[in-house]
Amino acid sequence: MPCQHVRLPTGGTAIVCSSGRRPQCACGQPAPLLCDWKVPARRSGTCDAPICRACAISPAPDKDLCPAHAQDFETWKAARAARKVAS
Repeated sequence: MPCQHVRLPTGGTAIVCSSGRRPQCACGQPAPLLCDWKVPARRSGTCDAPICRACAISPAPDKDLCPAHAQDFETWKAARAARKVAS
């Protein structure tokens, strides 16, 4: 578990430790983002799949989707558009 000393804005210091494993996207790149697709069965309420900026689809500000859920989003949008036309 790597630890590092961090200087705080107030002048103090803190020791921050992590597991050392950084999340990776399915493409193998570092994944700074998590999928925001709603998944009610999950405790967090979202998919939370790690995704890199290149693979992420952003349908709205501060919302990122993994490639699989980006397809689900497109399907949802098409179904919604079809309902509006039928109305």
